[in-house]
Amino acid sequence: MIDWIFAWWWVWILEAVIAAGIVGLIALGASRIVGDAPTSLGALKASMALTVLALLGGYIIVLWLASTVMTSYMGVSGEGLVLGLTILAALMIIAQWLFSPYIINIVYRVREPGPGEEWIIAEVERLAKASGIKMPKVVISELNMPNAFAYGSPIAGSYVAVTRGLLRLMPRDEVRAVLAHEVGHLKHRDVTVILALTLIPIAVYFIGRALLWAGLLGGGERRGSPLALAALGAAMIALGVIFEMIVAHFNRLREYYADAHSALTLGTPRPLQRALARLQLAYEGNPHLVEEAKSNEMAAMLFIVAPLVEMSGGFFYDIDYAVEQLKRRETNPLLELFSTHPPIPKRLRFLDRVALRISES
Repeated sequence: MIDWIFAWWWVWILEAVIAAGIVGLIALGASRIVGDAPTSLGALKASMALTVLALLGGYIIVLWLASTVMTSYMGVSGEGLVLGLTILAALMIIAQWLFSPYIINIVYRVREPGPGEEWIIAEVERLAKASGIKMPKVVISELNMPNAFAYGSPIAGSYVAVTRGLLRLMPRDEVRAVLAHEVGHLKHRDVTVILALTLIPIAVYFIGRALLWAGLLGGGERRGSPLALAALGAAMIALGVIFEMIVAHFNRLREYYADAHSALTLGTPRPLQRALARLQLAYEGNPHLVEEAKSNEMAAMLFIVAPLVEMSGGFFYDIDYAVEQLKRRETNPLLELFSTHPPIPKRLRFLDRVALRISES
């Protein structure tokens, strides 16, 4: 019993050390990893395809290696155990996918638009028709932080939500651009795609824990090499962290994709650029909004702007001047590496590149 408790604590300690080590190593090369904004819409699509191929290819290699080792060292059916752990991870993802809209509706205090707010429904209806998707449900979140997000599931339906803070902050043409971004997420099925890819790091983590436990507890029936088994489990946990960061990178690419959808649907990126600049400046100028954003992480992946850290800077009253100033701002690659959204300055520069495509068409 004492040995089991000792092993249990060592699992947690090793996991923490592994995760910290791999994150530290990756952080050293953060600037090279995140790079600049995509140079074009074509480059963006190529990056998304390569990212998915890297995830799937890496996952197949991990599954093969884990199942082989489990069969050789643990005296069990490696394929069966790997499949079982993958199914467990899939069930967790499916449950989150199906029921999270109901939780989001409660946490974010959403309601249907009331009198004087019907124009929001009309805007989303026009955007949905132009995008070739079914009309989603439109709701308003009674939160002061300016934001918008899209979410949904097969049983709950699709939603586009805007917060009270965003409606107070922006004129209608900028709200329209933000709504077009969110409709882009629905058209591209980003909620489903991101959650499906999230299966990979979760499954790899589960496999790594199983191997680590087996090694620390003696290596299974065959007891071939407990130390080697534990080492492989540690490597799997590290790979899980890397896969999670790759999924975050893919999520950032999808944000660029939704930005492009807004610009192409409206025929100009300028309203969205103004909206993004206004969001950046609003968060910088109001630390209370920053704290509120940090405390509401459930739908952070779906927000048009990720929760921001407080930064120095003033509030520009000429929003077009603010857009141009923000385009020149340097960004922190380390913060971006751990975020699901690209920094707004990079999104503004990418939208300029989308504008070139619009002007050429």
